[in-house]
Amino acid sequence: MSCDSSGYRFPDAVKDPGESLKVELDLYDMCAVRFKSNEPYDSGNFVRPNVPNGFAYEVTTAGVSGPSEPRWPTTIAATIVSGSATFTCRAAGSNAINALTSPTATSDPTGLTISSASVLENYKILATYAGGADGESFDAVFSFTLDSVTRIARQTVNVRKR
Repeated sequence: MSCDSSGYRFPDAVKDPGESLKVELDLYDMCAVRFKSNEPYDSGNFVRPNVPNGFAYEVTTAGVSGPSEPRWPTTIAATIVSGSATFTCRAAGSNAINALTSPTATSDPTGLTISSASVLENYKILATYAGGADGESFDAVFSFTLDSVTRIARQTVNVRKR
């Protein structure tokens, strides 16, 4: 998903009315800085391939990327030239990941308790769902900040007796 503020919808979750359900919502696609063709890049910036390969690439020579995504090397410290920019393979870590901050959560409609909304690994929201009666459905609505913009993520929570 592109990094816009319109929102992100996660697959539905199902929880038993008498149990709590811990969830981990992965926003990697929204947070990763992806390679773009014909884009100016400054030295020291990082990008990730559009098809994840487990590595990040540091811009080691500033320039404008080429018209298509390169075939990324997967050996640490190997380089690839794209247009006038040079990219160097690095361990992924948290580089090229924009950290999300300030997650909050609400239930729509009210009736589902959402607690412990926190961030893990810069791009995951952790939370716990509790309550709700058998047969009810709720939208868990998460608000967070990414790239100085408030964004929304939603997950439908269906309460069903197991």
